[in-house]
Amino acid sequence: MSFSSETKRELCKNVPKLNEFLKAEVYGLLLFCRHFTDSEISFTTESRAAADRFADLVTAYTGSVVEIQKQLSVRSKANTKYKVCIPNADDCKRIRELFGHDDKSLNLRINRANIGFEVCLPAFLRGAFLTCGSISAPETEYHLEFKVPFQLLSQDLKRLAAETAECVAGRAIEPKITNRRGSYIVYLKNSDDISDFLTMLGAANASMSIMQVKILKNAENRRNREINSRLANTDKTLSTAAKQIMAIKKLREKGQFDTLPTELKQTAEIREKYPLASLKELCTYFDTAVSKSSLSRRLSKITDMAGIE
Repeated sequence: MSFSSETKRELCKNVPKLNEFLKAEVYGLLLFCRHFTDSEISFTTESRAAADRFADLVTAYTGSVVEIQKQLSVRSKANTKYKVCIPNADDCKRIRELFGHDDKSLNLRINRANIGFEVCLPAFLRGAFLTCGSISAPETEYHLEFKVPFQLLSQDLKRLAAETAECVAGRAIEPKITNRRGSYIVYLKNSDDISDFLTMLGAANASMSIMQVKILKNAENRRNREINSRLANTDKTLSTAAKQIMAIKKLREKGQFDTLPTELKQTAEIREKYPLASLKELCTYFDTAVSKSSLSRRLSKITDMAGIE
């Protein structure tokens, strides 16, 4: 089962406690169907839980018969989908009239009269998400979206989602809108926004999963940065040491090694003996204390004398 289906199944466990909440969620379920006209109300989903939820709540509130038709995928049984519809055209027209809609209106918009109070906003959004929403697995990417068939309706949803977050969650969430193959996608890509949004809708477990994945990803990224930093430092150390060994070898070939000052000659000999040691490690091989900065200056003099950059 996909993360999106698991999230919807969790949302479907929420039981509307008041008629106002039931009405708001039913309105969200209906309004964001792929087809919401006087002759057809239907949508398709991969979530059996969402299909059953639609049938239960819409029947409970409107008294209409709802059909759920299983549609097997030709490619894979794992991609089974369900077409959910209200088969009676008279019921479709009656339901639209019940919520203040008719086919005379050119543009489908959210009728705020069907969402009685601010506390009902999450229920409405929950219904909308169950009908037209989806969410990616957080291990893959942070992405939650609503696929809306009409532009003005998508703009209404964007504003209402932002308003709900401000009123209920107490923080600003600003969804974005894009167009994809003729549909308008209202989406969130920030992990904190998605997590808070799911909590607001009633999917606390899905929200927690996103936060846990984020913590693991941050830890993994931090570990990778530390490893990369250590590797870079090691590469730098080895590259510098190789130049120093090359310089010492060049001084020997020119017969200049024995003319080096005592401290430089001693430094060169220790470097030759411990070619892979870091500056800090080299300092420990001297009989008298030598600081890293002093040792670095000595080695720089040796490479300069050999004419190696």
